[in-house]
Amino acid sequence: MKKLLVSLICLFLLTFDVKAEVVNPEAVSNFLDRIFCQQPTVNSQQPILTILDENLVQQPKANSQQPDAFIITSKDGKPCIKGNSISAITTGINWYLNHYAHINISWNQLTIDDIESHDFPLPEKEERHVCSADYRYYLNYCTFSYSMSVWTWERWEKEIDWMALHGINMPLQIVGLDVVWKRLLTEYYNYTSEEANAFIAGPCFQAWWGMNNLEQWGGPNPEWWYERQAKLAKKICDRMRELGMQPVLPGFSGMVPSNFTQKTGIPTNSQGEWCGFTRPYIINPNDEAFKSLAANYYKVLHEVMGPSKYYSMDPFHEGANTSGIDVASAYKAIADAMFAANDDIDEKWVIQYWQWSSDQYKVLDQVSQGDLIILDLFSTAHTHFQEYKGHEAVYCMLPNFGGRSGFMGRFNGVINGYFDNKNSHSNIKGIGATPEAIGSVPVLYDILFELPWHEERPNPEEWMRNYSISRYGVENEYAQQAWELLRNSALNCKTALQGPHEAVVCARPSLTVDKVSSWGGTEIFYNPDDVKKAAQLLLEADLSGENYNFDLIEISRQALMDYAYFLLKDINKAYNSDDIKSFKKNRDLFLSLINDIDILLNTDKNFMLGNWTQMARNIADEVESTTDFDKDWLELNNARTLITTWGEETNADKGGLRDYSYRAWGGMLKDFYLPRWEYFFENDCKSPEEGWFKMEREWSLNDKLKYKNEAKGNTKKVLSKIWKKYRLTTNG
Repeated sequence: MKKLLVSLICLFLLTFDVKAEVVNPEAVSNFLDRIFCQQPTVNSQQPILTILDENLVQQPKANSQQPDAFIITSKDGKPCIKGNSISAITTGINWYLNHYAHINISWNQLTIDDIESHDFPLPEKEERHVCSADYRYYLNYCTFSYSMSVWTWERWEKEIDWMALHGINMPLQIVGLDVVWKRLLTEYYNYTSEEANAFIAGPCFQAWWGMNNLEQWGGPNPEWWYERQAKLAKKICDRMRELGMQPVLPGFSGMVPSNFTQKTGIPTNSQGEWCGFTRPYIINPNDEAFKSLAANYYKVLHEVMGPSKYYSMDPFHEGANTSGIDVASAYKAIADAMFAANDDIDEKWVIQYWQWSSDQYKVLDQVSQGDLIILDLFSTAHTHFQEYKGHEAVYCMLPNFGGRSGFMGRFNGVINGYFDNKNSHSNIKGIGATPEAIGSVPVLYDILFELPWHEERPNPEEWMRNYSISRYGVENEYAQQAWELLRNSALNCKTALQGPHEAVVCARPSLTVDKVSSWGGTEIFYNPDDVKKAAQLLLEADLSGENYNFDLIEISRQALMDYAYFLLKDINKAYNSDDIKSFKKNRDLFLSLINDIDILLNTDKNFMLGNWTQMARNIADEVESTTDFDKDWLELNNARTLITTWGEETNADKGGLRDYSYRAWGGMLKDFYLPRWEYFFENDCKSPEEGWFKMEREWSLNDKLKYKNEAKGNTKKVLSKIWKKYRLTTNG
């Protein structure tokens, strides 16, 4: 009997691969120290106990993937988070912070520097959550330019911790791609350093270079840049892996410099132009030379970033030229090259669905199921899961385009959309956020990444009421009323609108502005009185803290921009009816409003142009022997250019890229947008004969203009004055 019992125990251990619990795993302890702004502490001083228990969930089927899970409980007089992976533990920590301790860590407050003032209550009972999404994806190539291109390691470190808090386990990671290409071209294909540099884009434009849309713009990059990038890429990848993430690395699908044939003799295909930029060429994936080029690429990539399970590739997108290429065979060749790069890992190809042509659908028949993950990039507006022939797919939220300022979302839609689609399509295996830029409307990301941890869809109204408590640390009826108004107005977009409707004050002046960027629109899709009332309720709540201040400004800015929309209509009406008195009155109000919004935005560094430009300049401080010339290059040729003209006149006007990334920021309203409107009104509502580009480009490259990132003024006092000045107070 004793032998039988021993045998059964051994069989149990073998079957379930029982592993010992790890109390306070080092990666999690270091993570807690960072988000709580503590010096490295002994575990007994941390307010939360954590346990890694890989046997938390047992799967009945052999070799089946164990879903991530966490339990919130208590142990030794402290709240305790148990998880079966590092990612599960950090997600559980975030759940506890929001739902128990009422602490919301967000982009405007990525660390808690007053942890001693917070209570960490013990759970009354054990709470358990199992994740229904194997893949929790994050980022978009564009995010690396519209948001992350000006980041130092200090900011990157906080973002990776934010990812961990939200359970993200497969973030896109392209930092260091420039290093890979410089080494590839100089070490294998006889390019000089200068020739390779002439191919690679500058810091703020590397997203579109990496997507095969342009070459060189924003460069040339100094040598120190590549040294810095190599170190940064390693830090980012190491930290992601430490926190249980598998970075999605940029794979190889044939992109080469436009002069590659001239340099090497290897045949290539022209890809024409993109918005006036010469696109990199591609090598036909069916050619023999593709195999060796891909092998060399992956060798260097792995030396710079290490190998991964996931590789991102989007060949033949946005009007690519496939003339002379057997596209179906090309997809197979691209996949085979990825599989050949590392025999020790079962790689998966991560591809995004974005306006696919008939050729692009051919990938579905050339890559085996289980080897391809499709990012349904804009699921919150339109879905395509039924078109993917059973391939694994990720339900994605794309709430922002270009980093354009504004407050909007699809809060109710993302909750219902995720659960409805997951119930209808068995190939949905994940959830993801694919914004072109980040830093705005954080509530959308908080709800999105919570969804797969809910067994049933949460009640939107109840969730939002509780969110206001975690967001501000207290329960406040005014704040809860404000968020309920927002949930059913600005956060309830039901169309395929690409990001927020656009702010007329940021447009090239016209009496009939209908868009700011080439592909946007200014029409308001909700009742603007609801957003105005929400902003005023939030002001009446009279709370404090960084989260409160951020929300008060972001929501009030939207209400004031909506007011400007109607002011411009009144100006146009007066102008066309020769009502000079009304025209002058509303014109002066409009110009004054732009200046007052600028003052409001300068009360919080998160809304200041100087925050963006100073981050760009600070990159040079990470490297010794850099100069003001380097800082000016980062700020003027990259950071300022991106958010204004984007490119030269051909790219800005004929290509349509100008103002695609407009930002309603303090400093920028006063110095960039306001002068355009002043010129317009001073010249009988006419544009310059030569167009607006010259004025815009002069501002972008003006090194005499300096912008600080130190906030000035009290937000609540400034806002109260604005409401009274423009008589915007609502009743009821």
